[in-house]
Amino acid sequence: ATKAAYRLLSDEAIQYEDVIEPHWEQTRQVARTQSVVLMVQDLTTLNYSAYPSIQGLGPIGDNQGQGLQMSSVLAVLPASRQVLGMAYQLPFIRQLHDHHETRTQRAKRSKESDVWMKAVNAIGPCTPEVRWVHVGDRGADISAFFDACRQQNCDFLVRANQNRRMHTPSGKLTYLKTYAAQLPSVGEQILDLPAEHGLPARQANLHMSFSPLLLSSGWMNRKRPALPVWVVRVWEVNPPDWVEEPIEWILLTSVPTESVEQAWERVAWYRCRWLVEDFHMCLKTGCQIEHRRLAEATSLLRLLAILTPLAVELLQMRQLARLEPDVPAAKRLPADLVQVVASLTKHSVQDMTLSIFWRSVAQLGGHLGRKQDGPPGWKSLWVGWLYVQTLLKGFRLASGSGSS
Repeated sequence: ATKAAYRLLSDEAIQYEDVIEPHWEQTRQVARTQSVVLMVQDLTTLNYSAYPSIQGLGPIGDNQGQGLQMSSVLAVLPASRQVLGMAYQLPFIRQLHDHHETRTQRAKRSKESDVWMKAVNAIGPCTPEVRWVHVGDRGADISAFFDACRQQNCDFLVRANQNRRMHTPSGKLTYLKTYAAQLPSVGEQILDLPAEHGLPARQANLHMSFSPLLLSSGWMNRKRPALPVWVVRVWEVNPPDWVEEPIEWILLTSVPTESVEQAWERVAWYRCRWLVEDFHMCLKTGCQIEHRRLAEATSLLRLLAILTPLAVELLQMRQLARLEPDVPAAKRLPADLVQVVASLTKHSVQDMTLSIFWRSVAQLGGHLGRKQDGPPGWKSLWVGWLYVQTLLKGFRLASGSGSS
């Protein structure tokens, strides 16, 4: 089996897209049946600096290491945060360019930031009955990204990075961040923030303001008409003294935002962007994609195409456990899968909820499940999931149902 896996991963007749495109298309087909879908995109780095013998990689970080860059787009339902699947993924190798090039030269050549537009164009348009909203962090604050969304009849929601020239509803010329900072608060909410990066969990008191405006098309497109958008600003009031960077998001969206409820909804949509960061974490710490010692970058890409749907499946199950913790696991998952986990952990199938199922899988992977341990991490979940899949295969063979 190991030799067969190496033959598959080194087979030049099989490309990354050949393996993963069916998953993309299936995700898009499901997304076309929904009313609103968030196409949540983010970039990450796959670091293989510890394995210098791998051929075909590119520079990362300060150009002293080697690895791959990757853009992933998850399709997410905004109300429930249910993950439909991976709508598109683009691994690529960073190219070095002359640091002395002019602004005009840089604008004319292909750039790493083009991945945002490539994703929009690859996913394509949705039907008139459906609204697809491409959600991105500050890296997506690009005029070409806004144009690509409009050309594909999609919407966008991004966190502003540039202090763009704009016109207020009354026609006054000003700058985006200056204007957003002057808007009065029209509502407030409490946001629960989990413990991370060595900092304790806390509650943030958020205030919010919003307004329509007209964005300038930028110096490269002076002749284009201004772009009508809505800005939503969220900022933290009276943060603890130990907080170095209080929350402040300035969001730009093409989705009409004309009420306080709609403005808070846009904030909730932006928070769904963290799901793609969770996916990347699952791929790295769970699936251990950065610790696979293959000879060629092309082999790593084939492995990535195999592991990505598995990581998506784990993320989907975790979301189900969070959204419907008390629902019987047998109603959402294959009956024989639930039966195997229930037998291993001394539970009955009838009593096994999605929450119990999820924690049971993690415990089979080494998570102790004590109160002070917190929620299970991706590493223990991945180990437990592989163990369960091995036993499930044996269960199906013994029962005559095969390995399907």
